[in-house]
Amino acid sequence: MAEPKHSSGAPLWGVSAEFDTPEAMLSAIRSLKPRRFGRIDAYSPIPVEGASEALGLPPRPIYPFALGASLLGAAAMFGMCTYATIWGYRFDIGGRPLFSWPAFVVPSVSFAALLGAIVVYALLLLMSRLPRLNHPAFNTANFTRASADRFFVAVEARDDSFDADAIEAAFVALPARPHAIHRVPR
Repeated sequence: MAEPKHSSGAPLWGVSAEFDTPEAMLSAIRSLKPRRFGRIDAYSPIPVEGASEALGLPPRPIYPFALGASLLGAAAMFGMCTYATIWGYRFDIGGRPLFSWPAFVVPSVSFAALLGAIVVYALLLLMSRLPRLNHPAFNTANFTRASADRFFVAVEARDDSFDADAIEAAFVALPARPHAIHRVPR
C-alpha cells in the first residue's frame, strides 16, 4: 500500500483533531482507543486527569529514584565531610573533637536536595523524550494553541493499515465535535 500523502505532497505523519475542552479531548481518546487506529497521543495546556489512563500509558514513578538520589547525596556529602575533617585536613581547633558530626548535617541535607532535584529533572527530560527540537505534531495548524487554550488528539500513521479518511470520519462522528481536523505532514 502506498504511503498516505498530505495535500502538499509530503508524507503524512497523522491526523489531528482540535478540541475546546479537556472533557471533549478525553471523550475522543476513549472513543478512538478501542478502534485501534494506531498510536494516539494528546497535547494539552494543562494536566488533564484521566488522560494517562485513557491513553493506556503505564505509570512511571519517579519517587524511588528521587529518594535514592537524595539518600546517596546525603551519604556522599556526609562521607566527604567526615573524610576531610578526620583524615584529609586534621586540625585541632579549640579542643573540639575531629568527628564533629552536627556541622555536617546542613551541607549533607543541602546536597541531598540538590542531587534529588537534578535526578528528578533528568528523569523528567528522559521520560518525556526531551529535548526534542522538532516534532511532526508541530506541523499541525494552530498547534501553538496547545500551550494556551486548545486540546489536541493525534493519531499517528505508523504502518500500512493507517486510513486517514476513516480516522477523520471517526473524529466527525464524535458526540463532542472537534473544532478542527488536520492532516499533518511529516
